[in-house]
Parts: sequence; structure tokens; C-alpha cells
Amino acid sequence: MQGAWLDISIPFTEEPSGQEMVAERVSMPENAAEQAEWLKRAAWMGTYVMAPPSLELDLEDTERLPLSATVGKARVLHLDDVDCIRADSLAEYEPREGERLLLRTRNSSREWWKRPHGEDFVMLSDAAARLLVERRVACVGVDYVSRAGFHSEGLGVHRSLREAGMWLIEGLDLSEVKVGVHELVCLPLKVKAEWGSPARALVRTLRDSSLG
Repeated sequence: MQGAWLDISIPFTEEPSGQEMVAERVSMPENAAEQAEWLKRAAWMGTYVMAPPSLELDLEDTERLPLSATVGKARVLHLDDVDCIRADSLAEYEPREGERLLLRTRNSSREWWKRPHGEDFVMLSDAAARLLVERRVACVGVDYVSRAGFHSEGLGVHRSLREAGMWLIEGLDLSEVKVGVHELVCLPLKVKAEWGSPARALVRTLRDSSLG
């Protein structure tokens, strides 16, 4: 039988940062227009979904949102023993066209969402990002608030994934998720947002572990 649902989201109000601006960002304004603007700024708090630049999340055009990108079978890969997700590490799992991948690293075990924002997290290398693009993966989920680094090379990783049409789920807690195929439900809010949308992400083990 199928396993129980496991919540792999982190709280929306939690963001790893030592900056004082966080307190201001979690204070909900009273004006409706200001609330909408606040939500745009808060899109990177907690767990969130980022759409490709050609398909920004937009309340005025919801029929364009292919929710199947973040709902369905997903394969969880364990990369706990690496300091940087490299192409050769990913290649061993043979990423496939159209599949959803959730990448669990040592980030999850560190409970990063309870710590100040740092630069010592496990990130994707340029070569790993190119491999995902070449294999035409549909969606990638990572266990941190950035799939790339803080510097110029990180920005290149960020651009290459999104410009290739890939959906990204960031800010996941994968510490309790076993390797293999799971059912994924991750729904962004119906909100017009330039960068992305907060989301709730759940997984459960499937009786049939084939990708199909």
C-alpha cells in the first residue's frame, strides 16, 4: 500500500538570514496593494516554486500553469556525501527526460532553516546544471533556499536551469525522505509574482516504484 503523506515544506515565516530586514518582511501590511507587494518580496521565504522566465506565475493567466510540473511521480536522489552536486554524481542516477527530481544533500540534516544564512551549503555545479538541462528534466527540488551559490558562477546555474524551461522547488526538508520514487504534490499559490510563489510540498512512498 502507499505510504503516509510526509510534509517536506518549511514554515513560510522562516528564512535563514542574519539580516535585520527579515523582521520587516514577515510583518503583514494592512493595505491590499501593499499586501500583494509584500507577497512578491516574501516569495523566497519558506518553501517556494519558481517558474521558467517564459511562464511566470500569474493569477491573470492561470490556465498557462502546467501544474503537472510539480505534481506526480518524483525521484528522490541521496547526495549526502558531497560538498557540491557534480555532474558525475548526478549522472550515476541517469536523469531522464520529463522527470521530477528531488535532490537530498547534507543540507537537510543541518536544519538550515533554523540557522543564519551562510555560504557553506551544498549547491549545484555548472556542469551538473548543464547535465539536467541536456537530459531535459522537468522539475528539480533542492533542500536549501538557493540552488546556486552567491557569486557569479551561482547566477549562471540559476539562469541556465530556468531559461531551459525547468521548474524549481526550493527550501525543502528532505531529511526524512528515502531514496526512490515518491508521489509529489507541490502547489504554488495563485498569485501574480515576478519571482515565484510560496508553496506546500508533500511526498508519499508509492507501492509501484517505477517511474512509468
